[in-house]
Amino acid sequence: MNPDPHVHIARKIRAVETAKVELIQQVTDAFRGLQHGDQRELAQSLGTLVGLSYFIAHQMGISLSAVNREACEGLVRVLGSDMLEATDSEPLFRHLGVKR
Repeated sequence: MNPDPHVHIARKIRAVETAKVELIQQVTDAFRGLQHGDQRELAQSLGTLVGLSYFIAHQMGISLSAVNREACEGLVRVLGSDMLEATDSEPLFRHLGVKR
């Protein structure tokens, strides 16, 4: 028996709304981890931020490879190529599976 499509859409909307609120909480927690030098809290918050980002993208029909590609392009756009080269960011791009 297939569930009502309206129920499915409502659940999806509720899940995305919950994830949006949690994104904000995780940003706050990441800043707290940075401020206190707490690597465990920072790693948990950043990991959850990444996971939530992938979850929202998937729910919205965005391919995860597109998210990876945009993550790399966003880094270049925001930080600039010079800064990325100076900070040895190549392992990050390899991890995301995107060639620069």
